Amino acid sequence: MPWKTPARSVLIPWALLAFVIFALILWLRFAPPGAYWSPQQLIGMRMPEPKKITLIEKVVVQGPERVRVVPKEKIVEIYRDLPTPSTVGNENAVVTAVCDIPVSPAGGTAVSVLLTGPDNVATGYIEYKAKPLPFFALQRAIGIRGGGGTGGKILGEAYVQPVRLGTAFIELRAFAERDDRSGADFGGVALVDVRF
Repeated sequence: MPWKTPARSVLIPWALLAFVIFALILWLRFAPPGAYWSPQQLIGMRMPEPKKITLIEKVVVQGPERVRVVPKEKIVEIYRDLPTPSTVGNENAVVTAVCDIPVSPAGGTAVSVLLTGPDNVATGYIEYKAKPLPFFALQRAIGIRGGGGTGGKILGEAYVQPVRLGTAFIELRAFAERDDRSGADFGGVALVDVRF
């Protein structure tokens, strides 16, 4: 009489996938702010001046007759998080310019300019320059993907992007794939991702 091998539980891969998703959600919720960069971290924050600029002595200049400002109440209606509540509540604080800053992984510098026109009315605007990306940079991109399909297909992979050289991102991937209930395929691959 041939021996029958016990069938593996179908719940084990799904439980493992649920655990990985739960751990990822916990990490995204409770990770320290420096662990990853997100534009949401900048909303409603007053950015400090660069250290080089704080060393420059500020001087007092003669102001224009009038200054054209953007009403803070109108900005709050549009952006909700800007300006900060302390700026909105401060009668002496005014907003002279608002702009969308382009996203740059290397950051950049913005300058608020108050230009006095020929009618002796000053209007504010912002100038921004993104920092150039260095040719070589260490990355901190780590991720996990997983999913399932028809016919019992389950696919999961983990990847890391440790280095960037110019516009090429070096990526290492490890994957596990199962097409049916009889077996699984494991492997790894090194990729070069060039972005334009």
